[in-house]
Amino acid sequence: MDKIQSKYEHRAKMVQIGIQAVEHALRFLSQDNLTRKLIEQRLVALRSGDTKKLIATIRPETEYTQESCLRRASEELLKLSVSEKWLSGSAITSRIFTPCWDSLHFTSSEEMDREMDWQYKNLSPLIEKAFEHVRNSEKVSAA
Repeated sequence: MDKIQSKYEHRAKMVQIGIQAVEHALRFLSQDNLTRKLIEQRLVALRSGDTKKLIATIRPETEYTQESCLRRASEELLKLSVSEKWLSGSAITSRIFTPCWDSLHFTSSEEMDREMDWQYKNLSPLIEKAFEHVRNSEKVSAA
C-alpha cells in the first residue's frame, strides 16, 4: 500500500471514530431537536463521503450551549474528513472529543466525566489501532 492510500484509509478510520464520538454525545438531545437533526444529516454525509457541499454551510459558532458544542464537533469532523493532512489523535481529541464531552457539561459534571471515560475506554483504543495499522503498513511497504 502506498503512502497516499494509507493516508486516506487512516483518515477514513479516524473520521469513523469521530462519528462514534458525536453519535454517543447526541443521546442527550431529544429526537425532535433541530440541532440533532442537522448533525444526523452531517453524519449521513460523512458516512457516504458527500461532505464538500456541507462544508460551505459552516458558520462560526457565536454561542456556548450544549447544541453549539455538538455542532462544532460535527463541523470539525466535516473539515477533517476532507483534510489532505495526516490526522493525529490529538486533532480528533481536541476538535471532536472535547466538544462532545464539553456539551455534557450542560447536563451535569458527572455526565461529562462519564463521557470522557467512555471515550477513553472505547475510542482511544481505536485511535491506537488506526496508528498501529499505519505503522504495520509502512513496515510491509518498506520490506
